[in-house]
Formats: sequence, C-alpha cells, structure tokens
Amino acid sequence: MSRDRFDVLERFAPLVEAPEPSFEGFVRRRDRKRRNQRISAGVVGIAVFVAAVWIVTTAGPFDSARTPAAPGPTVPSPSTRVGFIGVPPEGATPSTPERGQLVLSYWSSPFRMWVYADGRLIWVRHGDFPYGANGRSTGYLEQRLTPEGAELVRSEVIATGVFGHDLELDAIQGLLVGEIEVRNGDQLVRVAWGSPDSPDGDPTIATAEQASALQRLDARIADPASWLPASAWEDREIRAYVPSRFSVCYEGMDDPLPASRMLASLPPAAEDMLRSTDRTRLESGPSVDGEGTRDWVQYCSEVTTEEARALAEAFDDDPGFEKDPVVEAYGLVYQTAIGPSGTFDPIVSVAFEPILPHGDWTCSPCG
Repeated sequence: MSRDRFDVLERFAPLVEAPEPSFEGFVRRRDRKRRNQRISAGVVGIAVFVAAVWIVTTAGPFDSARTPAAPGPTVPSPSTRVGFIGVPPEGATPSTPERGQLVLSYWSSPFRMWVYADGRLIWVRHGDFPYGANGRSTGYLEQRLTPEGAELVRSEVIATGVFGHDLELDAIQGLLVGEIEVRNGDQLVRVAWGSPDSPDGDPTIATAEQASALQRLDARIADPASWLPASAWEDREIRAYVPSRFSVCYEGMDDPLPASRMLASLPPAAEDMLRSTDRTRLESGPSVDGEGTRDWVQYCSEVTTEEARALAEAFDDDPGFEKDPVVEAYGLVYQTAIGPSGTFDPIVSVAFEPILPHGDWTCSPCG
C-alpha cells in the first residue's frame, strides 16, 4: 500500500488528543518524520485517528454485541482478552502452517484482514473489544474458515466483475479510503479507492456499478460472519495470531543514518544479533516535512519469534531506549530515550512487525 494513501488520514489528527510525552521538540520532529514514512507503527498511529471517529458512528465488523447470522463455535467470554501487542508471550503456539497462499486482503481503516487458501482469516482492528489486546487495539487475531469457506469469500469478490485488472479509483461516497486485493487466476488483482495521489497516475472515476459493488463488498468482507454459512467455518473462535517470524526495522528519526551508526547505538545484545542478520535497505523520497525535503532510509532484518522476544527484552533492559508512548497501544516500537541532558546522538527508532503467512510484513501494509 502506498505511503500516500496513509497521508490522507492526517486530516483526522485534530479529532483525537494524543498523549503529550515530555521533550516536545523531539516529539514534533519525530511526528513530522513519521507522517512521511511507511513504517507500520506510524501507519497504525495515524489510522487510529480515523478509527476513533469510525467507532463512535458505527458498530463495525466483528462487533461482540452482534449475533452472527450462522451458528458456529463460540467466541471467548466478554471478560477474556486474547490479543497481544508486540511479541507473543512465552509458550504461545505459532499459527500453522508457517506459510500460506494469500487469496484476499482487505483494508479500510480501522480494520485490516487477510484470507488464506488454507482457511486462515487474520485480522486487526482498532477499538475496545472484549477479546482485544487492550482498550485501543485488538492486536492480530485469527479465526479459521474451511478452504471451501475461503473460496466462498474469494468468489464473492470476483463475482462483482470489478477485479479483472488493477484499478486506482477516486473517492467513493460512503466509503473510507481503502483497498481490496484478491487472487484471480495466478495473480493478485488490487482495487483501491479514495487516495488523492495515485502511484499509477490520476485515479479513475468509479462508475455507478463499480461504486455500488465496492460498497456492498466493503460491508460483507468486513463482517463475513453475517453472511457465510455455518459450513464455511472450521473454527470461529477468536484467538491471537502468533507469527513464526518478525521484521525488525530501524531508522534515524531526523535524518537518514548509516546502518553501522544505528547498530552501534543499540543495546549490545541487540547490536550483536542484528549485525549478524541479513538486512534489507528500504528507501523512499524525497518526502516533505515542516523542515524541508528529506529522504527516508530504513533497514529491516527478518528474525524468528524467539529472536524477536530476545531483542525486545534487550531493549526493555536498556535505559537508553524506551517504548514509543504514542503508538504503544497499537504496535511495538522502541526509540532513543530522553537523557538527563535532553539530547540524543543518534536518534533511532526500532519497530517490530509480524511477518504474515504470505511472507509480507504488515508495513506494506498495516496496512
């Protein structure tokens, strides 16, 4: 998903007051930088502004107060939180199989969902739900369709006739910014709507038929329990999605920094592990913030869940780093801690994101 798509959500920022951490100048620089990045923590932090508005105006998908149309396995009791933020707790059983073929993904803030050919349905939603990780986010959750149930969902999308090829559509009345990607034959076809800046040129004006089809799909995909038959579900109980691998990404928060300099600033155990792990350099730019034009550079390493847990423990134990207070309820991000002198060198942010069964991590993503 393009970074520009998430820039749209900035207009909702004034509607919700974010916690005010200390050292305001640092926060302002960090926030300007993150508004122009595709790091998932930034995406989550921005998306929650829209989530707050959306939640108070509609019950939304997977509302625990709603009764599913078809009978099936029960969900956890209202007092049970099964979701988590960041790395899974010790002893949590990873979702199997580790890999899976993606047949559909859906995004329309504040909800994101992935459906796999083996029947897994993985989703994350902002808001306060009994089964969620906390009062602001569910964390990544999992339910199980049968393979036939997954095919029913895919067929529902293909039957609209809208997904013959990729489309970037202008805003559609009644829909938030969003996208659906579905497997059609041997390829994934993506239809997105509502972005003011299309990566492939000017957005196309949706026809009345396309708009009607996408409005209907938006409602049905966001709440599959409302229309899928009982036979489509293998297990409708909501459980935490436990990944087998994580992407750990680090960057300079004010300016691009070389990987060697950032690694040298990390806790020794984290530095040793990440130096010995292959990393991918990601960049985009130039982007524009309040201080001018800047490039964005980030380095990402893939680690096992056990390694991610060890890394998180190293950051927790190091007074030089702290959890980002702005996005802590939605994702695991560590940042350079504020020292007694109020200065940092260098300013580094480290984000942890689960790698999904199709091999993507949720920042291309996290939408």
